[in-house]
Amino acid sequence: MIGQARGGGEAPFVARRRTRVPLVVVCTALGLLEAAITIGGVLERPDPPPDDLVALWLLAELGAACVATCLLAHLLVHRSRRAGMVLALMAPLGAATPAAMVAVVLLVSLRSWRVGVQAVAAFVVPCVVSIVVVSRDPAGLLAVLAGVVVVLVLVGLVVGARRELADQARRERELVVEQVRSQERARIAGEMHDTLSHHLSLIALHAGALGRRDDLPADVVRSSSRLVADLSRTAHAELREVLGVLHSEEAPSVVPPLGAAELPGLVAQHRAAGAQVHASLDATVVEDPGGRLSDATSRLLHRVVRELLANAARHAPGAPVELLVEGGERVRVECRNPLPGRVERTGSGRGLEGIAERVRLAGGEHRAAPVGGAFVVEVSVPW
Repeated sequence: MIGQARGGGEAPFVARRRTRVPLVVVCTALGLLEAAITIGGVLERPDPPPDDLVALWLLAELGAACVATCLLAHLLVHRSRRAGMVLALMAPLGAATPAAMVAVVLLVSLRSWRVGVQAVAAFVVPCVVSIVVVSRDPAGLLAVLAGVVVVLVLVGLVVGARRELADQARRERELVVEQVRSQERARIAGEMHDTLSHHLSLIALHAGALGRRDDLPADVVRSSSRLVADLSRTAHAELREVLGVLHSEEAPSVVPPLGAAELPGLVAQHRAAGAQVHASLDATVVEDPGGRLSDATSRLLHRVVRELLANAARHAPGAPVELLVEGGERVRVECRNPLPGRVERTGSGRGLEGIAERVRLAGGEHRAAPVGGAFVVEVSVPW
């Protein structure tokens, strides 16, 4: 329908109140001024109309000014096409002419041929009738009217094009923000997945040790039980945080990064869980006294070692694990554990795939394959 705004949820023609109010006030003032000049010019003629007719004309202009003010405000706020069409029809009344011209510009700016033609027709037809009936020189006024209509249409098209470009730029900005938010959410979810996988591996190690060993002292059993309970609560909290990050529409919170300096503590956690980890950690990498190791590489090393230890605990529980982290021209990580006698698919394999992808993005090299009865993963990344 013509009277309905184009989409109930669309923004107003003029969003800022401090812009709408002056526009309405200026149009009303110009309309009243035009009506006063027109009436004054008619009264100065040698044969002015009767006083009763002038009074009626004055009341009509005042009423038109009030109605035009209300319709223009409604058009600016609610994008009501019906209000715009009524304003265009009121163009012959001097008090409503400025508001009618603004209405034509705004309706044409919608860039709809149907609406634009209707708006121009609603503006032109009553003006032509008024000129032909009232004016003594209709030809000149009709030429002026034609020029005014052309200007209004051109201005409306320009305004519509500018609004469309602004809307497109806004949509592109929103799309970029959403893409950045999605990427950040995926990154944080991936980091939380690695941490959660690490804690679950430690829980499995402790639970397996408690199940296989009947000769453990009571204090060791109590300590391991408390550790399993703490790890379970931590894993549960991290799982809830992962789900919250994936479903939240807000910007995800930043997860505190862990770097190469935490590698000794990571190894100690696995040893405390009963894993046989023989680690050789190069101090030039872990302590980084020269500040050569970048933050990105430091975080990558922690993720790689964490996933390698968790992978070994899942696929070869109880088997000795040899871990090497050394520096040189590049930072090199090697993890070696014996192949189990019977291979069980206890994971999806995405952990090693994630390591390979992260290493590739960092400009490094990755290799994972059985070598001489052992499963070996080698990673080499730049400093």
